Amino acid sequence: MTTPQQVVAAMPIGRADPFAPTQQPVAATPPAAVVVPQLPADLRFTGVIHSRGETQAFVQIGGASGALCLGPQGRCAAGNADGLLLPSGWSVSAIDAANGVLALSFGSERRMLQLSR
Repeated sequence: MTTPQQVVAAMPIGRADPFAPTQQPVAATPPAAVVVPQLPADLRFTGVIHSRGETQAFVQIGGASGALCLGPQGRCAAGNADGLLLPSGWSVSAIDAANGVLALSFGSERRMLQLSR
């Protein structure tokens, strides 16, 4: 029969060399940096309308123009016949019709555009 003292004596206590460096856990690979696509340099906020409970911001990019609504890539319920105006990943986070401000966001990145006059 094994005594409690024999069980305790058979278990290793501590490290063989208490001054030896400890094993470090393998570091996880850092996540790749998120690249924020640039908004077109010629993006202009040209107008705003509030009708039937929906606010739309009108923008012009080069020769293209159209409406933006709240949400991913500024898609409006009626759609945009000319395609999407904002780069992928950008969203319309706010349209302030009273102050003429359009807020665009990409993750934590935020851009505010003032109505062009």
